[in-house]
Amino acid sequence: MVRKRLKIILTTILVCCLAGTFYYTQKPVVLTIGVFAGSNWNVPSPESGKIIDDVIKRFEKTHPNVQVKYVSGILKDDYSAWISKEALDGKLPDVFMVLSDDLSTYAKVGMLESLDTYMQTDPDFNQSRYFSTTLNAGNIYDQQYALPYESSPTLMFVNKTLLEENGIEIPDVNWTWDDFYAICEKLTVDTDGDGEIDRFGEYGYTWENALSSNGQALFDEKSMKSTLQNEDVYSAIEFVRKLNRLNRGNNVTSELFDKGKVAFCPMMFSEYRTYKPYPWSVKKYSNFEWECLPMPAGPNGYNASQMDSLLCGISKMSSKKKMAWEFLKLLCYDETTQESLFKYSQGVSVLKNVSTSKNVTKYIQEDAPLDSSYNLDFFDDMMERAITTKKVDGYDQLYSMADSEIRRLIDTNEDIETSLQKLNDELNIFLEKQ
Repeated sequence: MVRKRLKIILTTILVCCLAGTFYYTQKPVVLTIGVFAGSNWNVPSPESGKIIDDVIKRFEKTHPNVQVKYVSGILKDDYSAWISKEALDGKLPDVFMVLSDDLSTYAKVGMLESLDTYMQTDPDFNQSRYFSTTLNAGNIYDQQYALPYESSPTLMFVNKTLLEENGIEIPDVNWTWDDFYAICEKLTVDTDGDGEIDRFGEYGYTWENALSSNGQALFDEKSMKSTLQNEDVYSAIEFVRKLNRLNRGNNVTSELFDKGKVAFCPMMFSEYRTYKPYPWSVKKYSNFEWECLPMPAGPNGYNASQMDSLLCGISKMSSKKKMAWEFLKLLCYDETTQESLFKYSQGVSVLKNVSTSKNVTKYIQEDAPLDSSYNLDFFDDMMERAITTKKVDGYDQLYSMADSEIRRLIDTNEDIETSLQKLNDELNIFLEKQ
């Protein structure tokens, strides 16, 4: 009788323990993510949230004991401040979007987990699937702190109709500064005979575009030294000065560009894709066809485009880093997710083989004005050559100092070499204090 009662008691204890273990293992695990509403590129993107919601749905389906939660409705302009506050309160999301402007700061203060070990030990991860330039966007201080989610390169958009009406062939993808200047010179004219130039070669081409395409940059990210004291920088600034003088003091505006009075305009691919589709205002480019090209190459550079990327990382504070890595991969490494960027967002995929798929070609072609047909065979090469600026601490002030002086220099007859040497010294003094 005693043995029977003891057996019942032990059985009851065992059942209770098993029940407790079952409850514990079935208790939902919450993975938090940090995202903002809308586009990273400051253009209308009403459906971009569908991408995140779909990723969450697929992740929860393969991880039935996990709930993925995020705070909705945070605007991009408020996002950095929100993330900083969450970090101060000890509530940083397990996985969160990282604006390119914030990467340096977040890495330096210890908000981001280094991803190097995850990338090297995960047998299902192959970093060669990324464009090297997009992956490098998340690497700073010689460590990978974030994966790229989407990118937006700057391309040169060409008013194909304007060139054809004037007997000018569309340049090939390997075009140069000389090709660019020759076409601008031919098209910058007074068409109605009133003595005022009313048609122009380009709008929006900057000294930054020229530096990038001549193999130069504002500063060296490793040595943290200004690099303006350089013959290739001098020739880039001289080229922009020469190009601007074709306009004879006239201010070329976006309105002229919209009216089809300008042949060339550098534009982020994300910006272009918002112009035609509803509900973005009006169909601005309804009266001419467009072609897109990589940027013209300088004599000592190549057809390089500047590129910005939206990144995503794992919180250093997270207690669920392994799970966070799996979610990060589904967001930034999964082809289904990356292809949906072309349908619901305005950026481009960071993975090599996604941009050439038939579905992606269809999505891009739907945005082309009139009957324009884009040949994007150059796209992969352009992405591999793109230039990403690492915005280290103090970058905004450094850029402002350089931009104001270089633009002033372009509008004057001052000696470019002497002026840039002086500016180079001033920037180095600033960089030493950072």
